Amino acid sequence: MRNHTHKLVMSATFIAIIFLSIFFIRVPNGFGGFIHFGDSLIFISASLMPLPFNIFIAALGPGLFNLAAEGGQVWFPFTIVIKPLMALCFTSNGDSILGTVRNRVAPFIAAGINTGLYFMANMILWGGWPAGVAALWPGLVVQGVGSVIFFFVIAFALDELKIKKMFR
Repeated sequence: MRNHTHKLVMSATFIAIIFLSIFFIRVPNGFGGFIHFGDSLIFISASLMPLPFNIFIAALGPGLFNLAAEGGQVWFPFTIVIKPLMALCFTSNGDSILGTVRNRVAPFIAAGINTGLYFMANMILWGGWPAGVAALWPGLVVQGVGSVIFFFVIAFALDELKIKKMFR
């Protein structure tokens, strides 16, 4: 990417897009939670933005949602740790988003990190093993699968547009 200011502007743009996508595009899971596709946008931003920018994007986009959403504040400390760990699975190297083996495998690993760590967060917050198991299906598993699918659809479209050239 050309310069530091450009990276900051793109980071702020990604943070806003991720926040807005989680805030406005979510599907109730029937268990008091919801499924969103902000994770797939974290995957996209992590595939385009270099470190440490992708870490801040992954923490702040969904973290700001947690702070803004009614009842979401309890998730904030977990989110600002879990989402950056997911972003670390990706690389901004390569000529395209899906041009590296790492970025083709990373969404599956990141979805596993999300599922496993939010499983543990549910156990911590809501009373042990039963709460963690209750959060797995449909919420965490469906969100992970949906985010992986959505990532590949968006990444393919962006690769067809040769978007990576803008980020060099």
